[in-house]
Amino acid sequence: MIENIYIGKGSISNLSGMLKLYSGKKVFLVTGKSSYEKSGAQEIMESLLKGMPYFRFSEFEKNTKLEDVEKGIALFNKENCELTIAIGGGSAIDIAKLINSLSKVQGNLEKTIRANRLDQKPFPFAAIPTTAGSGSEATHFAVMYINGEKHSFAHRYILPEYVFVDSQFTYSMKAYLTACTGADAFCQGIESMWANQGNTESKEYAKKAIQLVWNNLEEAVVNNDHASKDAVIEGAYWAGKAINISKTTVSHALSYKMTSLFDVPHGHAVALTLVPVMKANYEYARKDIQRILSLINAKNLSDGVVKIGKFWERIGLCMKLSRLGIEENQISKLSNCNLERLKNNPAMLTKEDIEKLFRSIL
Repeated sequence: MIENIYIGKGSISNLSGMLKLYSGKKVFLVTGKSSYEKSGAQEIMESLLKGMPYFRFSEFEKNTKLEDVEKGIALFNKENCELTIAIGGGSAIDIAKLINSLSKVQGNLEKTIRANRLDQKPFPFAAIPTTAGSGSEATHFAVMYINGEKHSFAHRYILPEYVFVDSQFTYSMKAYLTACTGADAFCQGIESMWANQGNTESKEYAKKAIQLVWNNLEEAVVNNDHASKDAVIEGAYWAGKAINISKTTVSHALSYKMTSLFDVPHGHAVALTLVPVMKANYEYARKDIQRILSLINAKNLSDGVVKIGKFWERIGLCMKLSRLGIEENQISKLSNCNLERLKNNPAMLTKEDIEKLFRSIL
């Protein structure tokens, strides 16, 4: 359970209190490769960590592989680290969650991951997002690829004990990355609202996420408005809280092949199918979707579809597969997806339904 949450510009300053608590412990610092410096995080972290031993780890791929996790665990143990801090995007936070929680495993790592089992509580862990989208800082699961297939490792021990949602790290983000990460948060909120595993609590988190991102992402993307970016990263946190309970649904399930096979950024890939999935779900989750429509000031489903389509256009996200280099003869590759996510979706979609859905956005 997250026990310490700090949200807002400058909230990173509260990290000093945590570091004092664990004074003398060696820190395993997980960062992005270039984003660490570009976001302004490096200068601040070096000041906060002054006089404290730490080892920085950034040699991992954007789409985390089991081999990256194994390499990180070996270094964590070799360096005798006892505290993990992740500062970066979703990939950095996800791999840090995996390394920290699995560092004490003695047996076969892959078997442990596939069984979603942990016998020992991991070392203390702090997550600091530098992008506004993944929500990884608020979830008890982490994504990796095992032999080319996406796997989500879930356990209550994975959830960070400390979270610092400091918006200043998003100010230097380029427009397209801001759009992609914000779209991910928006889609998380939408999917959480209609997810079969959702409940009253998750829907309230989802409502906060949808409102904050919908009302602020355009200004954040188009004008790099800092107040808007403050709101978007907060929205991303609430989206993470929502999916931590409800999980995501079809749009997320369909996104991973687009990313792994065609290099479409995750948030953009999720956004591509949001409207078609909303249409497919309407008869099965009418009440939840009507609530979503009211949050974006849409009169009805048709109006909502138009509004969301124009929203994607205004923030620079292309909604046509063909323009992203994906052709009709490649659709069958995209339709193989996470079956668990399909079960969490209100409408039960077959492989044929999914292929038809992809054709509608060619």
